[in-house]
Amino acid sequence: MSVVSARLEPLSLCVISAPELLEKGQPWADFFKCPLNPPEPQNFFFHFHVEADHVYVRDRENRHLEIDFDKNHLDYQRKGHRGKSELVAKALGVAKGYRRVLDLSVGLAVDSVFLTQLGFQVTGVERSPVLYALLKEAFARTQKDYLKSYQLYFADSLSFLKEHKGQLDIDCIYFDPMYPHKKKSALPKQEMVVFRDLVGHDEDAAEVLKEALTWPVQRVVVKRPIHAEELLPGVRHSYEGKVVRYDTYVVG
Repeated sequence: MSVVSARLEPLSLCVISAPELLEKGQPWADFFKCPLNPPEPQNFFFHFHVEADHVYVRDRENRHLEIDFDKNHLDYQRKGHRGKSELVAKALGVAKGYRRVLDLSVGLAVDSVFLTQLGFQVTGVERSPVLYALLKEAFARTQKDYLKSYQLYFADSLSFLKEHKGQLDIDCIYFDPMYPHKKKSALPKQEMVVFRDLVGHDEDAAEVLKEALTWPVQRVVVKRPIHAEELLPGVRHSYEGKVVRYDTYVVG
């Protein structure tokens, strides 16, 4: 997996690891630019725990967030999906042979993993340093062969788009921005609180989409709540489900 430099937002964060795991904990402390095993960890809002068999984050209220593609508690292994008939597959142009997708907001990677199950080759961008770390560990630990080739970058989407235009061999861009009113229904309540605190809101979503539409790709697809307004004018097709829809902008 590749790493792209990006600006780290200030976080009240420390890394906690057992003495025998300091070689694993120290690189993450260096990445976050935060203390490793501080004498008073209760002074930090987030604790990034490094253990032998997994990593996870807890907040001061003892709420827990972990990403594990094999344990599947967030429904990473969707059964009974409709393959090429899935709305997101249609929106991304599966019928036209488009397979290489750039996911601009990986988050918990629920959509990214689903796209790989549908046969897409996915490259992902995540701007939250803690989520990026959880994702990187999850991709490194997974036993699922179809996830081994996933390319994960640490960057904010707008900077990534500006710096890498024309450098990636992709067909489509997928964007699922966060908004104050948006719910992540796959998450249990406590995990959702941690997720929201780590991710915040994509206040620059329209600017990100505007930049994405300048890329040399075939389509840009934006996931939206079913009754939300278009993020930008120019939607060519909308593929509507019961809760969400996929707005497709045809570029190439």
